[in-house]
Amino acid sequence: MVRFQKYEQKIRKYKDKLKKLITRIGIPYPEEFELVDVFPKKLLLPCHLGILFSGDFDSNLFEKVKSHLNNMFDSFFFDITNLGEYKFSRKTFSKGTKKAKDKTRKIKDKIIIHPTNKFYQVLIDKKINENLGMILALTNLPIYSSKDDNILFLFGETHLNHKCCVVSSLRLKEEFYKRQKDQTLFEQRIIKEVAHEIGHLLLGYEHCNNNSCVMRFSENVEEIDQKSNDLCNKCKTKLNELREEFNF
Repeated sequence: MVRFQKYEQKIRKYKDKLKKLITRIGIPYPEEFELVDVFPKKLLLPCHLGILFSGDFDSNLFEKVKSHLNNMFDSFFFDITNLGEYKFSRKTFSKGTKKAKDKTRKIKDKIIIHPTNKFYQVLIDKKINENLGMILALTNLPIYSSKDDNILFLFGETHLNHKCCVVSSLRLKEEFYKRQKDQTLFEQRIIKEVAHEIGHLLLGYEHCNNNSCVMRFSENVEEIDQKSNDLCNKCKTKLNELREEFNF
């Protein structure tokens, strides 16, 4: 009996190690969120884009985001659809969460953060049901990467294989840093980060080195504010190459 208990402890120990390894190399652990796309399709352009909201956002925000995306990615989308608000069930909401402290704030309290795969599976299902080419979720919840659970408090993340992405608005708010509310600045940051993640879906995971390009990586909100809401000439050239490839 004692020997059996020792083996059981070893098995549990190796199981925990395997779970951490699987998470770090980007394979979702079955007990959490195993992404399933039953009808994987090659992306054809132009396509339909859907935007799903998870949280309370201004009713005019969608039209502002849509207008900017249509201008920035001219002719790439047949339509951009507002998919409305999505609410997680109580069970799903708490699944996969953990507590962490945001180093950008001088506050010791930890915040509950959510894995990106939680959003991706919802987006995959919506993408299939709505017959969309691409889909994005805008949430007010803090998120961490399911590809690497050490990457915390993301502004956004993209999953190219599943043609979906998620943007978190929490750290885009001035109030998050104990500063006065600025709705205009908040919306500008959202537009930039949404454009950035959609840019990844079209151009790939690589970031741009141009400091003013919206595809530049941003470590903090100050860096988001410093860059423009548009692509640089080099990235626009890549878009034109896609137009030529798909003949539109």
